[in-house]
Amino acid sequence: MECLWLVGRTISAVAVLSSLVIYSAFATEAFVGRWAVKPEVCGTRGGETPQTSALVATDNSLWWFDGYCSIGKMYKAKAVYVQAHCGSKGDVSVTLDAQGDHMKVTWNRGKPEDLRRCP
Repeated sequence: MECLWLVGRTISAVAVLSSLVIYSAFATEAFVGRWAVKPEVCGTRGGETPQTSALVATDNSLWWFDGYCSIGKMYKAKAVYVQAHCGSKGDVSVTLDAQGDHMKVTWNRGKPEDLRRCP
């Protein structure tokens, strides 16, 4: 009888762990999406400054005024710290601090920019 109880508990534990693994596989990072300083910039492509360009962030890339960058190393704490590989510009350090529909971005140790998630 104890053996059946143990088998039942083991099967339950495996089911719970499997569902957690599947859920985490589909979870996206809070920074993923399209972000801009103001809503009018959300639909633009390109732009020369953070104020005139939307930031497009995926799980493995960032595209902003500075061009396209692939995400290399990533460290997560309260914010996400990224080493981005930006082609001829080399490696750029980026901090992405997303809190709901707001995100503070520090690009290449510059002035932090406050962005809002695009609709």
